[in-house]
Amino acid sequence: MDLRIAVGLEEALRFSAPEDPWLGLEVYLDPAFLEEEAPFAKLASSYKGTLSIHLPFWNLDLVSPDPEVRNFTLRRLLLGLDRAAELGADRAVFHSGIPHGRTLEEALDRADRLIQALKPVVRRAGTLGVELVLENTHEPEPRALAPILEAYPEVGFCFDAAHARVFSRVPEPGPWLALEPDHLHLNDTDGLYDRHWNLGTGVLQHRTWLGPYLDRTLVLEVGVDPAPSIAFLRSLRESLPDRALTEGA
Repeated sequence: MDLRIAVGLEEALRFSAPEDPWLGLEVYLDPAFLEEEAPFAKLASSYKGTLSIHLPFWNLDLVSPDPEVRNFTLRRLLLGLDRAAELGADRAVFHSGIPHGRTLEEALDRADRLIQALKPVVRRAGTLGVELVLENTHEPEPRALAPILEAYPEVGFCFDAAHARVFSRVPEPGPWLALEPDHLHLNDTDGLYDRHWNLGTGVLQHRTWLGPYLDRTLVLEVGVDPAPSIAFLRSLRESLPDRALTEGA
């Protein structure tokens, strides 16, 4: 199982080695430290486990109507990819930047423009050997992301079931899973807010749909001790017949 724990940069600096050989990290590139050299040099030299990164996303939008926001967003994403390469990360997760409450028509119009705006980001990722992974956030439904993933086959899909439940008009996992995620952000929620609870403590019913995706990259995005979620995933894996682990492939 490729399981990673989502942490901030400061927390990642406290990990000198993975607790288990199969356990890695996904490090959020906190904008407060993005331009500082020392933390990244320290993490690159001290952490030797599997690593992915989450690119900055707060207040960023590659297709903002404000050209200064567009240009700033591009610079932040490109610098984030450079940092990912410095850390030896294999993947970089990013958001589309879509605001909440957009219609499907508005989202599809944004997708067309985002396809063009992403060109330098996708190019930089390819040059650096870092796989880009697009996460669902405030998109109203999966069709809002499909054109982007079709335009860039080299970009993967990160499925966040809590985002789908809380922010979209398609709360059930099935239609989103049809986009074939190879990266999943896992946590639980009450269905009203993006709670980042441990698995099995909310309404997302991971046991009913997650089994075929246990062979993908799984990232625990929980705001508390993740040990119960790790135990949940081990229990789920042990409860499934071998064939169930490959049905989502």
